[in-house]
Amino acid sequence: MRPGNWLYIIPLRLRALFRRRRADEDLDAELRDHIEQKTESYVAGGLTPREARRQALIDLRGLDQTKERCRDTRRVTWLQDLAQDLRYGLRMLGKSPGFTAVAVLTLALGIGANTAIFSLIDAAMLRTLPVLRPDELVQLKRHDPRYTSIGSPSFSNPLSFLWAGGDSPVFSNPLWEQIRDQQDVFSGVFAWSNIQFDLGRGGTLEPADGSLVSGDFFTTLGLFPAAGRLIIWSDDYRGCPPVAVISYGFWQSHYGGAKTAVGSVLSLDKDLFEVIGVAPPGFHGMDVGWHSEVFVPICTVEISGIQSLDARSSWWLNVAGRIPKPGISRAQLTARLRVLSPRIFSAALPQFWPADEQRSFEKEKLVAISAATGTSFTLRQQFDQPLQVLMAIVGLVLLIACANIAGLMLTRGVVREKEIAVRHALGASRWRLIKQLLTECILLSAMGAIVGFLFARWGAVLLIRDFSIHSFFAYGNMPVPLDLSLDGRVLGFTAAVAILTVALFGILPTLRSTGVSPTSAMKGSLEFDHPAGFRSRNLIVASQVAFSLVLLVAAGLLLRSFAKLATLDPGFDPKNVLIVYAQLWPAVPQDLRPAALEQIENRLRALPGVLSASRSSMTPAEVSYGQHDVHTEWSKGFTEAESMSMSVNVSPEYFQTLRMQFVAGRNFNSGDTSTSPAVAIIDQTAARRFFPGLDPLGKTFWIDGVPGRTGPPIEVVGVVRNAKSVSLREEIHPTIFFPTTQAPDILVANAFELRTAVRPTALISSVQAAVASVNSGITLEFHTLTQQVSDSMVQERLLAQLSGFFGSLALLLVSVGLYGTVSYLVAQRRREFGIRMALGAEPGSILRLIMRDVFSVVAVGLLAGIAMSLAATRVLQQLLFGIGPRDTVTLVVAAAALSLVALVAGYFPGRRATKISPMEALRHE
Repeated sequence: MRPGNWLYIIPLRLRALFRRRRADEDLDAELRDHIEQKTESYVAGGLTPREARRQALIDLRGLDQTKERCRDTRRVTWLQDLAQDLRYGLRMLGKSPGFTAVAVLTLALGIGANTAIFSLIDAAMLRTLPVLRPDELVQLKRHDPRYTSIGSPSFSNPLSFLWAGGDSPVFSNPLWEQIRDQQDVFSGVFAWSNIQFDLGRGGTLEPADGSLVSGDFFTTLGLFPAAGRLIIWSDDYRGCPPVAVISYGFWQSHYGGAKTAVGSVLSLDKDLFEVIGVAPPGFHGMDVGWHSEVFVPICTVEISGIQSLDARSSWWLNVAGRIPKPGISRAQLTARLRVLSPRIFSAALPQFWPADEQRSFEKEKLVAISAATGTSFTLRQQFDQPLQVLMAIVGLVLLIACANIAGLMLTRGVVREKEIAVRHALGASRWRLIKQLLTECILLSAMGAIVGFLFARWGAVLLIRDFSIHSFFAYGNMPVPLDLSLDGRVLGFTAAVAILTVALFGILPTLRSTGVSPTSAMKGSLEFDHPAGFRSRNLIVASQVAFSLVLLVAAGLLLRSFAKLATLDPGFDPKNVLIVYAQLWPAVPQDLRPAALEQIENRLRALPGVLSASRSSMTPAEVSYGQHDVHTEWSKGFTEAESMSMSVNVSPEYFQTLRMQFVAGRNFNSGDTSTSPAVAIIDQTAARRFFPGLDPLGKTFWIDGVPGRTGPPIEVVGVVRNAKSVSLREEIHPTIFFPTTQAPDILVANAFELRTAVRPTALISSVQAAVASVNSGITLEFHTLTQQVSDSMVQERLLAQLSGFFGSLALLLVSVGLYGTVSYLVAQRRREFGIRMALGAEPGSILRLIMRDVFSVVAVGLLAGIAMSLAATRVLQQLLFGIGPRDTVTLVVAAAALSLVALVAGYFPGRRATKISPMEALRHE
């Protein structure tokens, strides 16, 4: 169409849209004028005025039809129809407030649950970093072909990601420096490592999450400061001064956003750092689930003594880079990294490794994966599969909710059959009626989506409180600070789910309602005259039962798994045990720390309310641990993995405090000194593995001392019962306990266990005073062993609670749906039941007739649900503990629960049917 025509058409369409009445009046005037002119023309031709007007109307092909054709040419009729349908739909929904409230609430629960879980998935897995062109970022990993058989990360083992698929994300500083200096494929590379700082200067820990970053960290990410300046390459060199960049949130919370923050001094682990700038708002580092509040250069680790920059076998850095051109292929990047890898790994070869380990190290290759959505040390490994399972569970809830509303819509459609028949008889096409009914469905879905979105915002915030991850940078679990702010994906997901619900609950009832014959509807035929109506309703109820059974089985499996885990005997008694972690550095010099730790232990043991006290290098349900290669005369053929054992340095009171039982031998005593023969206590697993079929008491073993050489012989003096160490769901690892007086390596026994006669946290102030009397600069962190054990089950508890809640919701929905269906069935068959009873049918036979129909539908749903459950629950294999995915007891109990709900939901409407009076039922005839 020529542009000049639009100058006429656009104003005409706008006028028709916003001034419809005036446009229709003008159209009527034009048509009247046209008819009058035609009539005058025919009269002039010899026709009578009456015949002339009739012929003019015939030429016009119908006055009303011509008006509709003229309105259609405005191209805004669909908007006017939509507005009309919306107004009419709101009036119809307003006339049925009970139906509207139930439908909106049901949809809100389904849509809200899906949106809540998706918002967590979006925050943890999908959201891109707030940096310049995040799609260009890749993370580097070390690929070792020896570990390719490990496979994907395991839910049950948070440490499995370290070599998942043969790829490790951690690098030594010498290896990072070789990558930085020799790479030629990236426009920029950077390294970082997460760390927890202590802002206090003694006493209770004041933690602040932070990151050690290389000089090109902020520059490569394309970030600009909110105040001051950011760390640059000239800040990161050997012997660098202590400088720090703080996050925007830290600036607001600790400095009130004052400009004087730049240039101030910040205490980090009792070292003073100059604040040089503030990071931009919304940026908290590269790792999702870790909100860095303070950034310092990597070189400052030498100031604090945390790490040695020259240690070639100390793995603590992550490395990433920016691809200069987005068009570079993965094959090109991989090929170039493969070429660079040999000389990079050779230049950073650990000097003290055995020759075979060095050869393996030189064969490692650099690989790159996308880092557009950030990286994750443990969050994604721990919560990826649980979140996917929860997404599937809430998807089933949505299907059940939609089936429930579809049943209500079918019932409502029968009530409106006469209305629809009248509209159809007056000329409305079936498509026009379908659009009207679907508009009502869209209104319901939109209202449900709005309420559900509000519910999702509240629910996601509530759920995040239960999220915590195993931490390698602090003791115990840490909360996950996910960013739950709105973005386009969450809004788009909610809109997509709302549209999907319209299709799920609206199409079948709409087609059913508009497919009824106007003649039969006007005659008042009841639904039992329409077998298709029964089939549709039965299909919906059976679907509800099937989906509900799948959900109940999944919930039952997860609940039983958690129950088995929570009631498991861990091999120690966690009740009334206070854990105290003491950070002696830098308040106590290295050579004085053993004496200080012993002095603290003695003072804690003397506190009122303390039954016993001990110290160790690792407490139960703690992620960090030590390990050694163990060698015996009976394990010469063991592989490296088979000879590995966990190592814990403990004081003699450790086993008494945790109430760990001795199986054989003795405890450590005062005779086990640094000058006496080396001794150790082992657990039952270590005894079976390293001394198979033998009495381990008096036997000796060796551990690796200087790299490549074993240390002196160590005598086994005791065997203790197996106990869980890292988490309750783990397999028992071989564990060896060494006396603190003979600690074989640098593992410091700085964790104190106090068994108390009172509530453990009531002793915190007394513990602080006792430690301060030894050295007021020592920093303390407190936990209870009960909470530490509970934190190790956070994923299992979250899955069990949510699946149990949604399973209960599914039972409620299916009971409401079944009750409504049977109630309507009874109402519609009221005349039939009246006739039966008039002919002599007993009330019991009427009840049996109804219950037979109920259980026939439920049986079909149960059979379909059992088949679906057996296929679907296999994905829960890794999430279960002590139970299989096809557990018969769970399946039977779930099916029985659904059958009971069906019995109750069908009994009460059926009971009412038996009280129908035949005369009242037949009176309308």
